[in-house]
Amino acid sequence: MNHRICAKYRLAGAGALVLACVACGSKPAVEPSRPASAEPVGNYFLGTEPVYAHLVNAGGGSWVFTTVTRSDAPIDSGYIVRLNDLAPVFDIRVAECAPQAYPTSHRCSLTHPFREKDAGMFDKLINSGIAVGTAGKVTEISQTYETRFNEPAFNKAVDEALVNTGLDLSRAPLIETLQKYDATRARGEAELARLTHEATASRARTGDIALRIHADVDGVTDYYSRDIDFADIVDLSLHGSDAVPDSALRPGSGVLPCDARYCAAAADKELRELEQDIAAQKIRLSSLITPDTRAYKVDCSATDYLGYHLAVTCPDVVEIVGNQAAAVPLEVTILSRDFNGVYPDLVLADERLRVQVSDTTVQFTNSTSDYLTLTAQTIYYNSRVHTTNTLIDLPPGVSIDREIAEFTSQPIDIESRYLQMTPDKAAGASFGFGYAVRYRVASTAAEVTLHDQARYNVGCVIDRRLGRPAGECRLPAPDAPAPDSAGLPPEG
Repeated sequence: MNHRICAKYRLAGAGALVLACVACGSKPAVEPSRPASAEPVGNYFLGTEPVYAHLVNAGGGSWVFTTVTRSDAPIDSGYIVRLNDLAPVFDIRVAECAPQAYPTSHRCSLTHPFREKDAGMFDKLINSGIAVGTAGKVTEISQTYETRFNEPAFNKAVDEALVNTGLDLSRAPLIETLQKYDATRARGEAELARLTHEATASRARTGDIALRIHADVDGVTDYYSRDIDFADIVDLSLHGSDAVPDSALRPGSGVLPCDARYCAAAADKELRELEQDIAAQKIRLSSLITPDTRAYKVDCSATDYLGYHLAVTCPDVVEIVGNQAAAVPLEVTILSRDFNGVYPDLVLADERLRVQVSDTTVQFTNSTSDYLTLTAQTIYYNSRVHTTNTLIDLPPGVSIDREIAEFTSQPIDIESRYLQMTPDKAAGASFGFGYAVRYRVASTAAEVTLHDQARYNVGCVIDRRLGRPAGECRLPAPDAPAPDSAGLPPEG
């Protein structure tokens, strides 16, 4: 159908908009916007909801449509046209005007592209060279003039813009797609709301279920002793009524406003994506409605466990059907590990007493047929020294074990703690350690002291503790003077 004929049919139905002449004041009035009626006129109104386009005079005097929008709000440059029936959405009333300067888009403007002017008055103003006074008012003319809506000029500009923008062929499909988009979105939101409600009620009727956790561990695996209970670092909770998987569609129409040249293609794309979004969410929600289906939220935000420093990733939600045990996949990266009480293997011995330090345990062995009494223990750790004067009786041929913590102090406990260690970091660290024990034989009053002190590599000591192959942890060091045989060094 010819666009101009369509527009004329529209004007016949909008005749009520043409009012009696309205006199313009001495100052330019603000151009009022007159939205066209959204009611269909004959068979020429496409769709049910109004769609608008901005009609703009481009370079070279050619007319184009720039933006397609739902809004009929006035624009700074150009004119608004309702695409449904190509009706103007600006003031088309007859106007009686006082001679003065007006903005181009004002209905009294002599340069308005869609207004017919009083020809005689127009020629007089243009040709007489009459001076324009203050504020743009023509000072020597008191006559008013009349302007009317120029329908042919408007129709010509609209036809030209339709062709230049490609809307001559895509206008009807675009409006149809926008209408279908709105209807699809409304139906989709209603259906997803219903399914969400049913899924929530269904999950509220479900009970607990067995869960299995499968963890892929990487990172500092050299320090991994396989002692992490991954169930302890994962929090699983049944979805409540307020924790239904999000079924909200993308906000807004996602179509308008858009570039008039590409709007039809963009609308088609948005409609397809909306339909796919709705279909996918319907499948997801429908799977949760059966009584045997439940969903669990998975929280794996814990970063520390038994001295391990971890980075853990997991799914946000795990869905479980029936009484199946669900596997929760985890990806665990060990970043580093803390080690407390790092002590080397050390042996002190003479013909009567053997003292062996191993990990965090000290073993005392009496190799004689006499009673031995241990009268003092001294631990050296770097610059920290601590002596314990607890008496320990050791029967003949007997070995006893004690925790080394019985003979240490808080400063030594802190000194022997290595935090956030990695193999490379540990390999470059060392510490000084020494042990001294004083004892006496029951048959004599004399006291004897056993003592040893050296520096050790931290990485090597940790490897030994973890059961990994390690060489000699003791480092070459200058000889240290033995303690006085009459007694142990004083406590530091």
